[in-house]
Amino acid sequence: MAFTIKNPPEFTLEIPQWDRDSLGDGIEMAKVPEALLNNEVYLKAAAERLEHVTPVTLPASGWTGSAAPFTQTVAVSGAVDGMEPMLVSALEDGASAAEQKAYIKAYGIVCSGTAELGNGTATFKVYKKPTSDITIGLKGV
Repeated sequence: MAFTIKNPPEFTLEIPQWDRDSLGDGIEMAKVPEALLNNEVYLKAAAERLEHVTPVTLPASGWTGSAAPFTQTVAVSGAVDGMEPMLVSALEDGASAAEQKAYIKAYGIVCSGTAELGNGTATFKVYKKPTSDITIGLKGV
């Protein structure tokens, strides 16, 4: 008998418990390890997603609004409404002192604002427009 792994994986708590008084129907009993296997695949995918960092570029010219808060919506592959990723620095190793200074300033502005994920998008709101393009990381998308 082959087990079916659902795509996307699904997690369920609806797994019947069998005891010695249960009817020994092989087809029904096979659903238990299949559900457990799907739970395992779901949890593995969730754990991998938590460690994954998705780079997001926010161009300085992309901010809209004539007064604070300024907004920018960008495409984010894998983003789903309701996700709560962590914002992380994506400053490249070996950046010059001038690049570091500009990055830290823009990163601080983005960090002090807010962000909300939608299906395939992220909308950032800041209270001061960054003067340089910035690539940040979203960990957990």
